Amino acid sequence: MPAKILIIKLGATGDVVRTTPLLRRLEGGVTWVTAAKNKCLLEGLSGLPRELRSLTWEDRGALEGEFFDLAISLEDDPQTAELLNKVRVGRMF
Repeated sequence: MPAKILIIKLGATGDVVRTTPLLRRLEGGVTWVTAAKNKCLLEGLSGLPRELRSLTWEDRGALEGEFFDLAISLEDDPQTAELLNKVRVGRMF
């Protein structure tokens, strides 16, 4: 069964763009939580070998209770860390 992966990277648009190469290296479906202004960048990606679901920070409640094999949080503030307490995670980075 393919892995379910959660990426949390909200911030600067340039940082989100620089982080997108992860999508070609990770195996499994990816859910990416980002700032509303960056969601269109993720939705416009093509040719990915896997499923990509993008959610805005404001829509993060949709993830509550969901299980992810791997969570990658690229933020360091308490608010984004709290999201990891609302999902179930196998491994966290």
